[in-house]
Amino acid sequence: MSPGAYDTQTTFKAEMKIIPAAAYVVAGVWLVFCYSFLVPLILRDVRPKPGDPPLWLITLLLVFAGFVLALWVLMIFYVNADAKRRQMNRLLWTLLVIFIPNAIGFILYFVLRQPIARPCAKCGTSVRPDFVFCPACGESLAPTCPGCHHGIEPGWTACAFCGARLA
Repeated sequence: MSPGAYDTQTTFKAEMKIIPAAAYVVAGVWLVFCYSFLVPLILRDVRPKPGDPPLWLITLLLVFAGFVLALWVLMIFYVNADAKRRQMNRLLWTLLVIFIPNAIGFILYFVLRQPIARPCAKCGTSVRPDFVFCPACGESLAPTCPGCHHGIEPGWTACAFCGARLA
């Protein structure tokens, strides 16, 4: 565990709360548009020939495609909000997940994202979890070695950085 580390486990429900309400509206409008306009428009010109998939299967695939695109919109908004929460460049990551195909942008984001910042107990400034001191007020955020001031973990009897004995 790194200095100042803390439990970052969240529930799916809590993670979905960071998606702005506007994203759900956009996804809902997309679904309404897709199901009331695009699907009928596409199916209007479908004339199944022998050997073609049945009309119900084509309809089901179109409905599924609309749902997947609505989910994609929600994921883009999630990455935007999550990047802000993690103090990352939200515009860059949002553009990457939009323009890198086949969900590779999403995979890159989830592999490379930073830990969630936490507030300093003294001044409330957002601080990366690996920081030992608050950069705004200097408050100690984790136990430190009295000799070298590196972060130490509970249970250590000696500092791993300078070898100083710990009480």
